[in-house]
Order: sequence, then C-alpha cells, then structure tokens
Amino acid sequence: MTPPALCLLDGPSGLAAPLAAALADALERPLGFRPAASASIEPADETYILPCKLEFGLFDREALSQRLAEARRAHPQARFFHDDVDLGHPLLVQAFAEKAMEALAAWGAPRERVGLLAVGQGEGDPSSRAQVYRWMRLLWEQLGVARGEVAFLRNPMPFLRAELEQLPPLSWVVIPLLWEPGERLEHLRTIVEDHVRHKPEVAGMFRVAEPPGAHPALVGWLAQRALDLWRSRRQAEAGRAPSPKRAVLSTPRRLGSPATGLVGDCRNADELRALLPEELLDAPLVFVKPTWHGYAAGTYTDPAALDALLTALPGKVVLLEGHTSSRHAAPDAGFDWETEARAHRAWIAAQEQEYLRKTGLTDVLVQHKAQYVNVTEAYWDADEPDAESFIPPIVREHVGAPLLSCARFKGPTRLSLSNLFGLLPDPLRSRWHGPNITYFARVCCGVARRWDAVTPLYGLVEGLSAAVKWDRRGLYRSRWGNYDLIPQPGVATLSRGVAGADVLAARLQGQSVGRSGFFDVVRAEFEIPDIAEEMELPLDWIRRFA
Repeated sequence: MTPPALCLLDGPSGLAAPLAAALADALERPLGFRPAASASIEPADETYILPCKLEFGLFDREALSQRLAEARRAHPQARFFHDDVDLGHPLLVQAFAEKAMEALAAWGAPRERVGLLAVGQGEGDPSSRAQVYRWMRLLWEQLGVARGEVAFLRNPMPFLRAELEQLPPLSWVVIPLLWEPGERLEHLRTIVEDHVRHKPEVAGMFRVAEPPGAHPALVGWLAQRALDLWRSRRQAEAGRAPSPKRAVLSTPRRLGSPATGLVGDCRNADELRALLPEELLDAPLVFVKPTWHGYAAGTYTDPAALDALLTALPGKVVLLEGHTSSRHAAPDAGFDWETEARAHRAWIAAQEQEYLRKTGLTDVLVQHKAQYVNVTEAYWDADEPDAESFIPPIVREHVGAPLLSCARFKGPTRLSLSNLFGLLPDPLRSRWHGPNITYFARVCCGVARRWDAVTPLYGLVEGLSAAVKWDRRGLYRSRWGNYDLIPQPGVATLSRGVAGADVLAARLQGQSVGRSGFFDVVRAEFEIPDIAEEMELPLDWIRRFA
C-alpha cells in the first residue's frame, strides 16, 4: 500500500516546493504520518487534489474533470479526491488582510481615509468573479477601512484602468488576488503607475500590497482542506461498510512480543486469542479491568469487544470496575458524589445494573458465566480508611492471578494505564485527577505499581468494533467533548505491564511519545522497551486511526 499523495494543482510555480513541504509538515501530526505532497497528480492508492488557482471557476472544474478522467484511465486502481476553492475561508482572508495591514502601517494613513481596491483576474465564469466580490467584502470588514471596491485585469466589468478613474479621493490600498509576484503583478503595477503619470494630482494615493506567498495562514488553509477531504472520505467509507459475509480477511499480522510490546491485527476472537500470551491463556483465573465509564457510544468496552475477550480467554474471568458518577441515566443524582455517595449506594448500584442491562453487557456476562466485582462496593463493605491502597479481598485471595487492563483506542493517553484509574474505589475521583496531565499520570502509575505487586499486570488496547477520534466538529458528544468513531479498525496492542501497549497504541494514533508529558512520567516510572518506541509500524495500520 502506497502512502496517500497530495497534489497542489495549478499552484504558484515559485512556491510549489516550499508549500508542499510546509503542508506535509502541517499534516503529519493530525494524520499520524507524513503524506507525499507535490505539484503534480501522482497516482497512488489515494490521491487528494487541492486546486490552488484562487479564481477557480466552471471552466477550471471542467478541465480538472478531464484530467482526472485521463488519470483514472491510466491508473484504474488509484482513487482521486478533490475539493473546491472557497475565497471566503477565514485563513485565506487573514493572509491577504495581513499583507494589506503591512501596507497600511508603512503608509500611516488613518483608516477612515483609506479605501480597499481588490483586484482579480476576472477571466473565468461569472460565479468565480462573484467570489472575488465576496473576498473583497470580507477583507473590507476585517480591515475596517472606509470603502471597498473591485476591479479586474482581464474583464471589462469593471476593468482596472476604468475603475481607477472613478475612485473618490482616498488613500487606496490595492490588493491583488495573487499567490506570488510575477507578470500579472507587474501588469497591475504598470496600470496603476500609468494612471498616476497621466493624473499627477492622484500621486501618493495608491499603494499596492504584496502577495502573501507561503504565508502560514495559507498553509493552514490548505491543511484544513486536506483534512476535510480526508474526513469526508472516511465518513463515506463508514457509510458503506462491507457485509461481514462478503468480507475476506487478510492473513493476520503481528509485530513485537508481549515482553516488549505487541501489535497485531485483531478483528475477531480468534485473532485476539493469538495475541494473548500463555500466562493469560493458561491461567485458571484472569482478572479483567474493562472500560465502563458511561453511555457515550463507542467509548467503552462494548458487548462485541467483551464477547471476543471472554471467548479468547479459556479460564474463569472476574471483571473489576468501580462506580462512577458518569454511569447513570439520571441528569441529576440529587446528592454530593464526594461526601454522600456511600449513603446512596443502593441507588448507585441500581443505576449500574441498569447500565449493564441497557448496553447489553449483562447478556454477555451471563452467556460466558463471567463474574463481576465492583471495587467500590467491596471497599464500602470492607470499611477500610485508605482508598488509594485498597485491593479487593477476591484479588488478595488469588495472589498471582493475572490482571488484564482492557482499554479502547481513545486518544494517545486514555489507554490501558489510564484505565486503571477506575480501580480507585471512590466513585468521584476528582482529588486524584490533579491540576494537570503529569499529576494524573503519576497517580495512574502508582495504581499500576500497587496492583502489579499483587497480580501480574498486562495492558491491552483494542479496536475490535470502534476507535474514538476526538474532534471538536465530531458527530458524537460526551462529557469530555465531541468525537467521531472509526468503525472496526481491527488492531490491538498488548504488553506485560501497560507501558509497551500504551506506547504502541499512542504511536498508532499519531502521538510522538518522545514529546508527551504523560509519557515522560511513564518513562520515569517504568522501563519502556526501546522496540516499542522505535518499531516501524505499517502505514495501513496508522491510516486506520487518522
């Protein structure tokens, strides 16, 4: 599988290479890989085409359609995606506005005596010229000057030379709709200079702003367009999920080992079983910490994932989870969770049973004859004063039985280590969250150390049925913000201890663990195997989470 390719179509010739490099840099972090970017349509498995001609009209769209038809005939296996040009995009307007403000600052004229003359080419269809008027209006409002007008270099309605004759006596900033200097900018300057030469009384009235070139705002504009294309393609794929009856699974792959961190295909119970180490498969009893924090779709260990895990583990399974204030349907519990939760434990327990029933988890537990022990209930029953060091009696009775922290792909830090936070028995754990992510990481590392001293700890991050991608514009909403769901990524990471699994899972989701405060704490508390940080991950796995 070849990396996705980006094409900056009909972009500025003098800026093609730096723009492509800057765009690839901007996309590396959100995508999790560095796409190949160039100024030509390069055939790849997926090619994303960003038209860069600012006045992109009907005739340009027809020409692009013809070029894509030729490319598809020449490369029938390749897929091509493209978007349109919006001159009203805030980042594009910002880039030109900053150049206009530079001209104003050099001039020193008060804005109430300044006019804006936006100059386009005007050689396309009427809709592309209408976009120029929209662009001028947005610039005019952002700059706050007295007047705003439009003229064209290659269209008589209105032609630049004629428009200059009609302008009122103001100080005019002329803003060309151009990426970079060149022949067209020189043509514009010549027309303005000729006008001043023939009318000496307007000398000093005009100042031509410089084009923005590879302005950071324009790089951001291109990056947003590329990400929007990527999201629309992912959403279209999610809407046409293949039928399981017709799906042909490729041979499963796996890299690494449980000792150093293991990553592999995990699309069903059989592939999950193949990833599990002998210590889990041979154990007569395995403790499992699922992720059951609330109702937000796709964010918890759902029935499909739980069924696959319980099918993969041949021994008896005891699931451990604590109460939480987010796992109830009532909008307001009517009491203080920090000080009054124990007095309302019957209501909280009833809400938990309703949660398990509504989500279908109860049916899976009954089917596999799995046992569920609530850590908070065990803590209240034991009446112990120290919540932080509490280990349930059933765990102490089976010292040496392994514990598997089963988390979901849900961002680069909310993985199997963070999942252990739910073993703190207080239903409201705000005092342990602390002021920042590094404090939270140290608390989670402390929980991992205490439990690993009693029960050998393993970390599992699964993407059997879904993975979470946090996005402010996401379709789904939870108490932590908006997100989108990536359906069935079919990858899992596993390790003895939790560090290796979490490092691999974070890297699959595009996180540079060497630049993460959370993983700095993990590295200081545990030994992270070098192979987990340096292993080359297949691009198609990384793309599933982009």
